[in-house]
Amino acid sequence: MRRCLKKLLCVLMILALALPILPAMASGTSVKVNSASAKIYKSASTASASAKLKKGLTLTLKDVDGDWAKVSYSGKTGYVPVKYLTLKSSITAYISESTHLYKSASSSSERTAIAQGTKVEIVGMSGSYYQVKVGSVKGYVRTNSVTRTKPSANAGSSSGNTFTKNRSRVVKLNWFNGGSSVLKTGSYGYIYDIDTGITVKIKRMGGHNHADVEPATKSDTAKLLKIAGGTFSWESHAVILHAGGKYVACAINTLPHGDQTLYNNGYDGQFCLHMTGSLTHGSESVNEKHQASIDRAYSWAHS
Repeated sequence: MRRCLKKLLCVLMILALALPILPAMASGTSVKVNSASAKIYKSASTASASAKLKKGLTLTLKDVDGDWAKVSYSGKTGYVPVKYLTLKSSITAYISESTHLYKSASSSSERTAIAQGTKVEIVGMSGSYYQVKVGSVKGYVRTNSVTRTKPSANAGSSSGNTFTKNRSRVVKLNWFNGGSSVLKTGSYGYIYDIDTGITVKIKRMGGHNHADVEPATKSDTAKLLKIAGGTFSWESHAVILHAGGKYVACAINTLPHGDQTLYNNGYDGQFCLHMTGSLTHGSESVNEKHQASIDRAYSWAHS
């Protein structure tokens, strides 16, 4: 036990130098390690440096993003898969944007609408879902639908000013190493075009090699058309994605193609959103023009 804790502290001392300070979603909430298979990682990736955790060990929960929990132990910070943690007490929170309350931790389960600003008690975690109580009713909501601060009436939008104020937070993420979980399938996010300053709300409908997304509304389709210069095309555009509490340098094309899940947005199909290392469909290769756009978006943020 002593050797395990010593190794853990050594790894966490290294991690503390590399990890940025992020807003605390659940700061001060205690969680218990529920499995002898649990490890703590340098970043939200099983490919990063790690150390084993003792079952029953108590950690402080700082934030939850998808399948990963940001935790601290003895003043140091790291990441642990949510499935290996159990909440020791409930957390009061609010729904950040109108969404659904699911019967189980799956978007395919029975669901009911839940409004922005609804007060909930987080009582558990399951992958990319929180188990919550709304009054006497229990259910599940996506982790990126919850905030500790009660949202204002216009909290469901992201303006260009939001992106410019948060330029220093923009990162480049590898699609196959954590990037694909930033905007979950079925979730909404925002993209900011660095050339026009236009912000578009999007929904991810799927995608494996990159994200297949759609404009959320007819108004967002009109904004996307302005980004495209009046004609949708395969041309690459440098954008910043805001989703899951992260700001990520990305690239898009604007031409509608393939399937769709939204039929009232005036956009017949989907368009592609790429991150570092993401691949095209069909050829399954890295598109160099998109990668150049991603680099340009990152440079804009940190210039």
